[in-house]
Amino acid sequence: MNIRSKYFADKTFYKQLFVIITPIILQFFIQNFINLLDNIMVGQLGEEEIAAVGSANQYYRLFYPTIVSICTGASIYTSQFFGSNKIKELQKIFGFKLFFPMLVTILFLVVGFIFPQHIIGVFNKEGNPLVQALGEDYLKIVLWSYVPLTISTAFTFTLRPLKLTHLPMVSSSIGMLVNLVLNYCLIYGNFFFPRLGVKGAAIATVIARVVELFIYIIVYYKKDLVFKTKFKNYFILDFSLINNTLRKVFPLFINEFANSFALVLIFQIFSLSGKSAVSAITITDVVSQMVFIFANGLGTATSILVGYKLGQNDLDGAEENANYLLGYSLIVGIVILVVLSIAGFVVPQFYNISGYTRQVTTYTILIQALFAPMLILTRIFFFILRSGGRVREVVLINGLFMWVVKVPLAVILGFVFKVDIIILFFAVEATRVLNTLICIYYYKQKKWRINLTLQSKNSSRG
Repeated sequence: MNIRSKYFADKTFYKQLFVIITPIILQFFIQNFINLLDNIMVGQLGEEEIAAVGSANQYYRLFYPTIVSICTGASIYTSQFFGSNKIKELQKIFGFKLFFPMLVTILFLVVGFIFPQHIIGVFNKEGNPLVQALGEDYLKIVLWSYVPLTISTAFTFTLRPLKLTHLPMVSSSIGMLVNLVLNYCLIYGNFFFPRLGVKGAAIATVIARVVELFIYIIVYYKKDLVFKTKFKNYFILDFSLINNTLRKVFPLFINEFANSFALVLIFQIFSLSGKSAVSAITITDVVSQMVFIFANGLGTATSILVGYKLGQNDLDGAEENANYLLGYSLIVGIVILVVLSIAGFVVPQFYNISGYTRQVTTYTILIQALFAPMLILTRIFFFILRSGGRVREVVLINGLFMWVVKVPLAVILGFVFKVDIIILFFAVEATRVLNTLICIYYYKQKKWRINLTLQSKNSSRG
């Protein structure tokens, strides 16, 4: 088999792929485009406001991936139970996604409300009193969005594996549009609304999350969803299923928490370079979300197209789909490299920042663009391994890699040698090369080719 036929499919496969990923990509695109506009709106207030919101959002960067790790870990079973037509198990898995993430959310809320000054202070290395005050104000309000977001996430990561990707797109898109409109009204005081600055941005986020959840609830009651049942049925204690799910979820939970905490620590090391570095990295993070639009879209497609085949016990078909997705992701990565390279010179011009900060932002976006293809490839490998329940490898290439390679490198260069922010950012991003090689090694071992629903069935009998 030549490379072209192995990694590039016929039109039928791509039509199926586009049906799945188009709503997801549209959702992420609208969401991140509005986030970019949101960031620009805050950016018009000044560098202190950008740094304040960027510092407060580091807590969200720790919280949300942790919640997602639980839901996506459980979604391994959602995809495969759907493939094997096990409806009662689907319902129990949805209940799992409601209950366990909410426990984590409550913990984050308690810590966030009790220690807001410490959370912002970790990233406000210059001790800027305005950044500190604005960051605390923003965090204490935006924390209220965590509960509706957690419930919405349970819906999102149940509907997507069932190939109902258009429903999360509609809900998220409406929520983000509400957020954009309210930002315009509350940040600047337009249309008779008070001018609230960063507080207005936080209030808009809370309302948008509530609207998003409300839409999910309407959809749930109006549509005949395959996992729809009496509320009490979601919490029937199937200890065998809970045990099997937790065995997959817990390592992913630890992985995401470790990965997110590492990212927060690296951001803190970046912040040692001053307010300009914080502003530049905050802007770069928003712009580079474009990479994650396609990475997460293709990742979700991987969970569906690979996980569904594994659930049907079609292991060769699962590998064939995985190869096609890898080939497609490489092409997408190259396109994103070009687009981000152009954005690096255009986007910084929209911000009310100094010339030096604008220059640093351009360089960091260009660096992000250079390694975009590898970022997308590693995400696809991540989702392939996870679809087959290979959580050990997932932890190694993600969370463990961060702490063994990226964090030490960032500490040595940023904290010990205090190198320039551009050199530091490049060095940290360049570790994606090694990460990609490790991913290829584990993929080639083919240990991910496994039907978990058969394991679950055998476990239940035992």
